[in-house]
Amino acid sequence: MASDKQSFIDGILGRMSLEQKVGQCITFEFCGTRIDSNAYDKILRHQVGGLRITPHIYTEEPYGSRLVAGAELQRLSPYAPPKVYAQLINKLQEIALSRSPGIPLHISSDQEGDFSQDYARGGVHLFPSPMGMAATCDPDLVYRAYRVVARQQRAVGIRQLHTPCLDVNIDPRNPEICTRSFGDDADLCIKFALAQLRAFRDEGLVATGKHFPGRGDSAVDVHHTTDINRASRQRLWDLELAPYRALIAEGLPCIMTGHSIYPALDPSERPASISRRIVTDLLRKEMGFKGVITTDAMGMKGVAAMVGSYGEGCAAALEAGNDLILAKCDTSKRNEAIDCCLAVVKAGRVTEAELDEHVRRVLGMKWDYGMFANPFVDPDKATVPIDDPISLATCREAAQRATVVARDRAHLLPLSPETPVLVTEQRYPIYQNKADDYWYHSNMLQEFVRSHAKTVYDCETDLEVTPEQTKAVLEMAEKVDVVIAMSFFFRGNPTNGDLIRELVRRGKKVIQVAACPYDYVCVNEVPTLLVTFSAMPRSLEAAANIIYGKAQPGGKWPLKDFHPAK
Repeated sequence: MASDKQSFIDGILGRMSLEQKVGQCITFEFCGTRIDSNAYDKILRHQVGGLRITPHIYTEEPYGSRLVAGAELQRLSPYAPPKVYAQLINKLQEIALSRSPGIPLHISSDQEGDFSQDYARGGVHLFPSPMGMAATCDPDLVYRAYRVVARQQRAVGIRQLHTPCLDVNIDPRNPEICTRSFGDDADLCIKFALAQLRAFRDEGLVATGKHFPGRGDSAVDVHHTTDINRASRQRLWDLELAPYRALIAEGLPCIMTGHSIYPALDPSERPASISRRIVTDLLRKEMGFKGVITTDAMGMKGVAAMVGSYGEGCAAALEAGNDLILAKCDTSKRNEAIDCCLAVVKAGRVTEAELDEHVRRVLGMKWDYGMFANPFVDPDKATVPIDDPISLATCREAAQRATVVARDRAHLLPLSPETPVLVTEQRYPIYQNKADDYWYHSNMLQEFVRSHAKTVYDCETDLEVTPEQTKAVLEMAEKVDVVIAMSFFFRGNPTNGDLIRELVRRGKKVIQVAACPYDYVCVNEVPTLLVTFSAMPRSLEAAANIIYGKAQPGGKWPLKDFHPAK
């Protein structure tokens, strides 16, 4: 009952110190599979309210290197299968509940689809990107697919996902959002985001709409630079804000603010995440959102460049009206984040009454989603949703029905098993290393092709193809009749387009399998093009099945304003 919830939260709030209240408004990061002194420090000393998990990275030190293009990948954490990872999260909750007054952590993650996922080890079923899910044209399938996603997350103790992505991707050049969006049509985005919200809610998982008020009209990545959206207020209301209005009406429990600048909404040109006009006046008051508001990660350059220090940025986000600050940061910045947030409360720039309201909303979310009643999971059941044959069948169905044959001018499909082929694909360590296990690793397309073809050569390249790798691929291509080239794209990574163009120039028959629909990935000179909207294992399997006529492409083009040349 509402009165029970209110009295429960009042009781907890009345026993919390100022430091505990500020801590409850912070989400720090839990990297890897080791509960070390950093984890104890965050939970017991900083009294943090929640943790955003990054299972594959050994430690958050130094976090900033992950935001630098070309930086060396962090050391990988020890491998922990789902059962062990569930035990680790249970232990984190035990530590949190040992604090008085016994508040559990909200454990959050990213699991949008395609490369955007955090929990990937141990055979977790990995689904296509949101744009791929939209290509299925089937809200029921999307609902069933995201229920599988949610069950897998809940089974190990993850209680919140920073998704759905509500950005309407109207700029084909967008390097950061791209296929993380359902598409370039607001109504389509609403239809499939509603299916995702309902799936998460039915599985007891907190859905988080992002990146408010909308990052689909952008040609830059705010991880690395400042972004300004100069659309009019009316355009923003009609397009960018439409999915938020629809999902708020449906009971969306959490919204993530982004770091872009919107002069039409805040003439002072403060990024949305630290703008009181956007967070409080627009989202909270004008749009009537009553749920939890969290920031995106505060270390991104799009906001960091606008404030004096990391801690000042966190404090500015609290002043703007955010309930939660996503502070994925180095140890050196944790004290700064907490201390600066405490300072603005003590100075009265955030009143204690306002702080109490922030904490009430966070505690209310934990109550509503059963975190107080059931803070632990059964590790012995961590693989139940993975082992369920319906989960695998749903993942395979989604992958096949997300795949589109954009063109087949050369009439190469279906390919004969007798045709000698070369498979070349890119290696993407920063994302493939999230699992790097039997179920998900690099160079997988050639494995699926081998289940059909009698003669298969393979040659893997780096993301940025080297001259030596180009030479090797071209030499190997002389041995075969057809080259199958897999092209990745995520957050602006280099493509293998020049290599593919050279193969075509030399007269080779090429089938391109592209994980992205846009023309900076899809090579116009290639006569046969499959778009999978994903580089996950089941999507690569579906591509191989379609190429060899063992399955039919089930997808329809999900974009209204863009299509690669036919």
